Amino acid sequence: MEGTSKEAMDVGAKEVKTGWGPRFYRFLGMGGFILVIVVVVGIIMLISQLTYKAEVTILSPKPNYVVKAGDSYEILWKTELPEPQFGATVTVEFSKDGGKSWEKIEENVPNSGQYLWKVPNVDSTQCKIRILSQFKTRYRGISKAFSVK
Repeated sequence: MEGTSKEAMDVGAKEVKTGWGPRFYRFLGMGGFILVIVVVVGIIMLISQLTYKAEVTILSPKPNYVVKAGDSYEILWKTELPEPQFGATVTVEFSKDGGKSWEKIEENVPNSGQYLWKVPNVDSTQCKIRILSQFKTRYRGISKAFSVK
């Protein structure tokens, strides 16, 4: 090359040899591949949590509804997944403290979308119902807050 000193060409040659390509491959060879996989899996899990959609929608009780303590009340829900994926039975749970703690109402309830519930004698405006698949408990739905009086 005209007008370029030998020293400048040597510097340029070193930059090519020590660019990101060789450094990246050295990084991968020193266990960096596992780190890359862990980061990618973490990103995928974060995205799946941010785009999570409940597999169960609680239809009744509705938000802010008042259910009479001691009465029988029909809990209604619908599942978003087919039975082979969701399962044939559910667990029905109740919270009187906004979901901080849960009491099991009943297990092995047929996934028919309805359950006749004997409402407990509590006085709370922070009640919730939770329906969980017994096949895969990650499939669940939680109602909005309602009251029991």
